[in-house]
Amino acid sequence: MPSQNFVQLELPLINQKKDPFKQVEEAIQNMLDLTWQCVLCHISGRSTKELMRQHGKLVAVSQGQATIKLSSVPVLRIAHEKLADVEVAFKKAFGCSIKVSLEV
Repeated sequence: MPSQNFVQLELPLINQKKDPFKQVEEAIQNMLDLTWQCVLCHISGRSTKELMRQHGKLVAVSQGQATIKLSSVPVLRIAHEKLADVEVAFKKAFGCSIKVSLEV
């Protein structure tokens, strides 16, 4: 019989004192953070990668669109120039085109 490799994931116990909606919100944000880390790994330009790592946060992904929140208006202006690099990184990471929008 061939051996099979499995990945075991452990889910934390639900803390009854914590609001269940807050737990769902935290779980969604954790998944967005993991997704963002994956995208950051695929940004080829070092300056773009650092700008997005330090000042950007993925806040939504839905139906081929992603929204990145930035820390300030000056950073937003700089990030607009690098938007194509971020969209390429999404394509490299997930194999499909994602339209990225930026906000403060």
